[in-house]
Amino acid sequence: MTQEELAVNADIPLTSLQKKLKARAPITATDLVMLSRAIGVDPAKVMAEIVEEAEAEEARMSAAIPSISEHREKKTPATMTDEELEGVPSAANTDPEMGYDEPESP
Repeated sequence: MTQEELAVNADIPLTSLQKKLKARAPITATDLVMLSRAIGVDPAKVMAEIVEEAEAEEARMSAAIPSISEHREKKTPATMTDEELEGVPSAANTDPEMGYDEPESP
């Protein structure tokens, strides 16, 4: 089916249809129903598929959130114990330029 035939069958002006197909104009729910019927597809099935894809995208986005919070929960030197700081390279009493522990101050 050509764009011209689709425009006629969907009762959408050809120039409007072309803009919609090139994402230069929004496709409304009414357009979707008219286009679905014009190509012989059940509009309810098209809408259900759109909702399913949107929910899947939302689930993917929600799954990423815990990984962000894991990074935020990392301890900072201010909240770490001395033992924890000893295990961190270049932390607490280590001078990264020297590469070894500095002597204790008197």
